[in-house]
Amino acid sequence: MSLRTLRDAAVDWAATVTSTTGVLSSLLAFDVIQRVAIRRGVVPHQRAVSAMAHSVNQAFRLTGGFTSAEGMEHAIPGRPYIIVSNHQSLFDISLISDYLSFLQPRYVSKRENARYIPGVSYNLQHGGSALIDRKNPEQSREAIGTVARRMIAEGWSVVIFPEGTRSRDGRMKPFREGGLRTLIENAPGVEVLPVTTSGGWEVFKKNLRPVVRNIEMHLKVHAPLLPPDPRDTDAFKTFMQTVQDVIRGGLPDGGGPLLPQPA
Repeated sequence: MSLRTLRDAAVDWAATVTSTTGVLSSLLAFDVIQRVAIRRGVVPHQRAVSAMAHSVNQAFRLTGGFTSAEGMEHAIPGRPYIIVSNHQSLFDISLISDYLSFLQPRYVSKRENARYIPGVSYNLQHGGSALIDRKNPEQSREAIGTVARRMIAEGWSVVIFPEGTRSRDGRMKPFREGGLRTLIENAPGVEVLPVTTSGGWEVFKKNLRPVVRNIEMHLKVHAPLLPPDPRDTDAFKTFMQTVQDVIRGGLPDGGGPLLPQPA
């Protein structure tokens, strides 16, 4: 092994240790901060969540990478949106919660994420997000319906990742209809805000052995779309395809072919 290879490996591992430590420190610190902030109300708690996301993104920069965003003019502060995004890594959440903090985003999340993740789990449990059991469709619909109605009443936005799972190579999977359909049914008149995230999968393509340095993680906000009546099956399928195509088109090189959904 050459001296240059050894040096590069040492830098890679140093970036992995420092950035991972920074992310974990942020999550642990804001787990405590949220517990204090929530006693003062919903707004202070949400500000703490946004600050946590910003802190996590800053820790990511210790890898030599950076974050960026475009299309912010498409999102109007104070207006609720159903934010639909592709899913590449857990950094998708910190990007959205940081750059779109003025929309006060909550999440549709599998209930397993509400356990054992400092900072994140506390927010999912107490911040108004929908926690779903994928093996229980009725429970999932009820939880998503509740968060949609709260969005209308309280003026914040809800984020859903219709792929269901994270992409391992940046390519998208076909969107599942159920969760988004339930959001739209329970939040009539609310626009869908398509969002594309990119770069997150590259950071972890070596599975932390080590992280990949010098990656740009990017958030692209597209123009909002008014969904059709979800009871119109053909119109809704066309709409789902449009949203999927818009988001995939924001990926580098148009995102490539879709991956098949797991059975």
